[in-house]
Amino acid sequence: MTLASPLRKFVATIGAPHLDESLRGYLGRALSVTAVRNHATLLKLADASKGNAVSVATTLTDPDEIARIATLIGCTPQDIVSRTYRTGEFAHSGSESIDFFGTSVRLHFRETKYRRVSPRALEIAQYHRAVWELRPLGFDPQTKEKLLGVCPACDRKLGWLRADVPTLCDKCDVELRDFPQPLSPVGDEEAYRFVVGLVDPDPAKKEAARRLLPEAWRDFPNGDLFETVIALASGLTLDPNRTAKSAQGRGKSRDQFDALTPEMLALAGRAIIGGEDGFAVLAESYRADMDKRPQHYGRRKEVGALAYVIHDKHIEPNIREMLGDLIDANMKTTCRDYTVRKGQDADSSMLTVQQFAKTFGVRRSILRRLASSGLVPVARAETLKSPVRMAVHDVLPLLLQMKDAVGENEAAGLLGLPLTVLPSLVDRGLIRRLEGPVRGLIPGYAGYSKKSIDDLMDNVWSAARPAGDKCCSIAVVARSIGAGETPWAAIISAIVAGDVEVFDKGTKRRNLRFSLAVVDIDAFVDGVAGHLQDNPSDAKPPEWIAQSTAAEILHVNVAFVSRLAHARPDLLAQRGPGYTPYSTIEVHALAGVYTFVAEIAKRSGMHPRSVPTWLRSNGVDPEIALQENRDFGYLRLAVEPLLTEFVERSAKKTAALADAPETVRTKFVAAVAAGAGPKATAEAMGLPYRQARRWLDVWRETGAVAERKHGYRSKLDTHEDFLRQLVASRPTIKLAEIHEAVTGHGVDASKTAIWNALERFGIALADRDARQAAESSQSQQPRKETT
Repeated sequence: MTLASPLRKFVATIGAPHLDESLRGYLGRALSVTAVRNHATLLKLADASKGNAVSVATTLTDPDEIARIATLIGCTPQDIVSRTYRTGEFAHSGSESIDFFGTSVRLHFRETKYRRVSPRALEIAQYHRAVWELRPLGFDPQTKEKLLGVCPACDRKLGWLRADVPTLCDKCDVELRDFPQPLSPVGDEEAYRFVVGLVDPDPAKKEAARRLLPEAWRDFPNGDLFETVIALASGLTLDPNRTAKSAQGRGKSRDQFDALTPEMLALAGRAIIGGEDGFAVLAESYRADMDKRPQHYGRRKEVGALAYVIHDKHIEPNIREMLGDLIDANMKTTCRDYTVRKGQDADSSMLTVQQFAKTFGVRRSILRRLASSGLVPVARAETLKSPVRMAVHDVLPLLLQMKDAVGENEAAGLLGLPLTVLPSLVDRGLIRRLEGPVRGLIPGYAGYSKKSIDDLMDNVWSAARPAGDKCCSIAVVARSIGAGETPWAAIISAIVAGDVEVFDKGTKRRNLRFSLAVVDIDAFVDGVAGHLQDNPSDAKPPEWIAQSTAAEILHVNVAFVSRLAHARPDLLAQRGPGYTPYSTIEVHALAGVYTFVAEIAKRSGMHPRSVPTWLRSNGVDPEIALQENRDFGYLRLAVEPLLTEFVERSAKKTAALADAPETVRTKFVAAVAAGAGPKATAEAMGLPYRQARRWLDVWRETGAVAERKHGYRSKLDTHEDFLRQLVASRPTIKLAEIHEAVTGHGVDASKTAIWNALERFGIALADRDARQAAESSQSQQPRKETT
C-alpha cells in the first residue's frame, strides 16, 4: 500500500538497537521518545497490514512494511529483520520452529503473549533482552536472577499494552526495578555459558559455546544441541514421589519451564561438553532420587526420566543414538547386584524373565512358573511391578528341558489327537513324557517333549504320499475298525511301521487326524488290526474323555455331542475335569442303548436324510429329537435287526455286481458300493448326477443294474406278437389296414401309437415302391375266362 504523503521520521530517534535486544523491546524503546504509547499505533503509522503487536516478530515479513517502520524510528531495515523470527519446521519431528537470531528452536519455547523481565538487569541497562522470550531460560543469564512475569503490585501478568517504558508495569505503571527477584548461583559457570551461548544473539558468544563441543558433537547445529540440553535437564524437575504424565518430564506449561534452574541447565550442558565424565555427573544427579521412586523399577527407578530421553521425538535421531550409548556406558559403571536392574547392560549372570526368553528361546510363561516354583533363587524389588531376576547358573540346567517342554493340551493340538491318546503313544515309544522338576513348569497334568512330537510327525509325513481323487479322510475310515473309541495309538503305530498306506491331503493346518487320508479301507483295517494288542494300555480306557473322543464312540460329530450334553444332561452329563468332561463308562453305556442317524447312515450306505424315512416305514420312531425334525436318536434294539437285514441284502446285491455285465452303470454302482461318494464318482466318470443317482436308487431297491424303461408304457406292448404275425402274413400291408386290424382286435390305439410301436418292436413295413410293384404284378396276371 502506498502512503498519500511522504513518510517522515519521528521528532526524536534512539539509533540502532542493542545487540541482544528483542524486536518488541526495541520498538517500545523507540516509542518512549514520542507521543505514541503502544505498538499497534506504530504499526498503523507505518501502514503495516498486520497490526498485531503480540506476533509482530513472526508476522512482520513484508520488506516495504519493514522499510517504513525503519524510516519512522530512524534505523536500518536490517536492524528490524535481524530481530524477526522466520518460521519453519524440524524435519525429524515435524514440530514448528523459529529462527532465533540464527538458531532454530521450537516455536513452543517462545513466550509470545506475556513479558518477562529481570529487575537487576534493567537496573544495569533499560531495554528488553531477547533471551527473556525463551521460556526454558527462566533466569537472566547475566544476573542469574529469576525473571519476573507478574507485577508485584497489581498481581497481573506483565504484557505489552504499553511498551514505551520497559521498566514499568503496563497495567499499573509501578517501577519493576524496585522488586528484585531471587538469585540462583551456578557452580559450573562454563557449562551454563555454553547453554546460553547456543541461543545468544551475540555471534561471538555462539562461537565461544561451539568451541567447547567435543569432536562427536560438532556436526550438530545449535538448535539440536539446545533441544538436547532442555531434554536432559527437564527430567530433574520431576517430583520423584509422583508419577509424571510425561516419562521424559518435558515442559509443556509455564510452571514446568520456570522450574528449570541455571544449575540444572549447567548439569545438562556439562553432559554434552564433558564427555562420559560429564554425563556421569548428570546421571548421578538423577540417581540421588532413586530411592524416592518406589512405583518404578529398572532404569526408570535408577536414572529416572533420563532413561527415556532416547525416545524423545524432538531430539535429533543421531543424538538420541549417542545418548543411548552414553546411558549404556554409564549403567555399566554402577552396582551390578541391584535387584531392579534390567536391560542389555545388566550383569549376564542375573537375567530377567524377558531376557531369558529372548536369549535362550524359552517361553515366558514357563519362566514365570519357574520363578514362582521355588526351584531356583530369585531377586526382585519390593513392589509388584518389579521384574524378577534369576541367576543363569541356576536356570541353565533346566533350560534345555524347558525349551523342549510342551503341555498336554499343546501336544494334543500339535498332533491333532485327543488328550487320552497321548499316554498310549508314550507307552508305544512314539513320543516321550517329561520327567523331573520341569514337569511342574507347564500347564496341565502332564508334559511332553516337543522334539519327540516333531520326530513323530516327520515319520508320519515321510510315510504319506500325495492324495488322489478317491481318498477318504482317516478320521472317517478309522471308525471302520470297530465300535467304541478310535484306537489312534494303534493307527499311528501302524503308519510308522509301514503296515498301512496313508496319503497326505495337503491341508493348510497339518495334523494327523485331519490331514491324512486312506484309499484302500479294507487293507487299512487289516494293517491296524495287528497293532491293536501291542500295548496293554489300549485295552484300559481312561476314566474321563474329551468331547472328540465321545463323538468317536457315539459315531457322531463334536457339534452333536455338545448339543446332546446341553439338551439331555440326563443322558450325557459333563462332570469331568477341564477338557475331559465325559465319563468313558457313561458314553459307552449311551452308545449301547441308543444309535444315531450318522451311524445308521454310515453302516447302511443311505443318505442321512433318508434314514428317518426308512425307519418310519418300518415302524421305528425316534426316542431322541434334539431339534425339531433333526438330531434323531433311536433305540439300538429296535434298529439293529432292521439294519442287519438291510446290510445283508446290500451285501448280496454287492456280490451280484461281480456277475453283472461291465457297463458304465455297473462300474458306477460298484464304486459307490465300495465306499466312494456318489456325486464325486459321477463327476469323475462324466455322468449326469441325477441319472447316476437313479441308477443307484434302483440298485438299492431291486438289485438290478440293467436298463429299464422310463416314462409312459404303451397299451400295444402286450400285443407285439399279434402285430408281428399280421405283418408277416401280409408283407405289403398298409398302416391304415394295420390300424383297422388292431381296432378289430379290441385295442383302441391311434395310427401314431401303432407306428411308434412298430418302430419300437423293430417291425418294418414295405415301402411305397414295393407295394406298387406287388400290386402291378398282381394286376398283370391273366384272368380266367368265364363260360
